[in-house]
Amino acid sequence: MHTYLRILSNSGIMNKLIILITPLVLLGQGYNWSQIHDTREYSISGVAPFNDGYIVVHDNKKKNQARVSFVDEKLKISRLVWPEPLLPFDLEAVEELPNYENRFILMESTGKCYEVYIDPIDYRIDVLNTFTLPGLRWNMNLEGLTIYDSSQGLVFIYGDRGSDTRKSKLITVFFNHKKMRFYDMNSYTLDLKEPMKNKRNIADLSINQNGDIWTSATSDPGNNGPFSTALYDIGKINPAGKFELIHPDLQKPVMIFKHQKVEAMLFHDSDLILMTDNENFGSTFLLIKTK
Repeated sequence: MHTYLRILSNSGIMNKLIILITPLVLLGQGYNWSQIHDTREYSISGVAPFNDGYIVVHDNKKKNQARVSFVDEKLKISRLVWPEPLLPFDLEAVEELPNYENRFILMESTGKCYEVYIDPIDYRIDVLNTFTLPGLRWNMNLEGLTIYDSSQGLVFIYGDRGSDTRKSKLITVFFNHKKMRFYDMNSYTLDLKEPMKNKRNIADLSINQNGDIWTSATSDPGNNGPFSTALYDIGKINPAGKFELIHPDLQKPVMIFKHQKVEAMLFHDSDLILMTDNENFGSTFLLIKTK
């Protein structure tokens, strides 16, 4: 069965209907990506829905640089104030915490996470908890996180970005939020074929309404690119929270975008939201209707 996609930007619906047959190559420069910001500080490494717009995070490391921002429906980006003197370091993902309104999990590349509440009226951030994800090694650099609300509890799915010489490790683990305890952890090896050079197998992760887990795999040769991104459907999580990885030989890109480094990916309602960390070129946006 084919899936029909309409590509949208903030300027409106493009007059193009695309039939998705895996693998499908979409050249990013031909699909009217919309600029969010043109500076390195406001490149985007994670996205979650909030207040008819999006909460986004930035992988900044220096003092006084933005860590968390709000992007409205017109793609205007506004920096939010971090409530503590010590700033997060290298935020790579933000996810809604299921079953709680206006609560989010923000993840550093080290695996340190912040559970925060963001006030929908004044956009104040309150840090409620901090914790570190389990199963990590010294050489890991986490970039992807998604959370699944299974019938047996919350499942955190996260992964090391990997490199040309290091395969990625994808981890799934149950999380008891009341006791702040992780249990029943499983890990999987991921080494995708595209991009072929300067590769990051996991730049972000997201789950669609069918339980399919997608990864954004990027090519990142440096602050000036040239960048590229391949989106993959890498497996499925069932209602009980069990993940099944697609066999490596069967993993092929669903979409490929040239000149864009997608580090923020979100399935929301019937939309696939993509935002980029294009380093010195800032951040861009693309919305894909999946129905």
